[in-house]
Amino acid sequence: KEDLLRLKKQMRVFCQICQHYLTNVNTAVKEQAFTILCDVLMIFSHQIMTGGRDMLEPLVYTPDSSLQSELLSFILDHVFIDQDDDNNNGQQDDEASKIEALHKRRNLLAAFCKLIVYTVVEMNTAADIFKQYMKYYNDYGDIIKETMSKTRQIDKIQCAKTLILSLQQLFNEMIQENGYNFDRSSPTFSGIKELARRFALTFGLDQLKTREAIAMLHKDGIEFAFKEPNPQGESHPPLNLAFLDILSEFSSKLLRQDKR
Repeated sequence: KEDLLRLKKQMRVFCQICQHYLTNVNTAVKEQAFTILCDVLMIFSHQIMTGGRDMLEPLVYTPDSSLQSELLSFILDHVFIDQDDDNNNGQQDDEASKIEALHKRRNLLAAFCKLIVYTVVEMNTAADIFKQYMKYYNDYGDIIKETMSKTRQIDKIQCAKTLILSLQQLFNEMIQENGYNFDRSSPTFSGIKELARRFALTFGLDQLKTREAIAMLHKDGIEFAFKEPNPQGESHPPLNLAFLDILSEFSSKLLRQDKR
């Protein structure tokens, strides 16, 4: 047992060092630190006890909220970026380096999504990943869709809450940028609606299987739509009311009795 505790202490110190290097100025160092952290967190997650190895419980390491937040920030800053930052003249070399850079970013995203799928980090962390589904479909669509599928298998309700959270985040971002008097025919609002439609398609055709998740998704969405009262008084619609338009993309998945 002493050996286990010593190993646990060493592992935690090692994780702290890697976490420190996530903010290093050198990109290669940051990427290496991120990859190692993801690997270590997977190895020392609750999965370590599978197969009757309960004696290894002292080694289980759950990342705290600050580490989870830093890992997510790393992904948002280094994976979801525009490709065309380079203006090199050597087009063939440039093309090859772009493919290599994309491959590297895909590996980084896959490593983080694995932590979500194996519940090493909180599932709601995935909201920031899911909301990128349309914008980065060509680069990471397959990884994000697979993550959605796996999280739904783990917990249908929590997955539905995460999907609606990602749409709420996009809606809030749009409000911050354009204010509450935005144009519902704008590309931004239409884009959020289209993302909701794509999310709805991932629920499949078996309404009984997804009944609870779809009902919970609607409850969360309706609460959000009515959360912000209009400062002009009760005779005016709530500020987030337009979110119901986005939520309606899921309504075909509701059972008739749940619609009521």
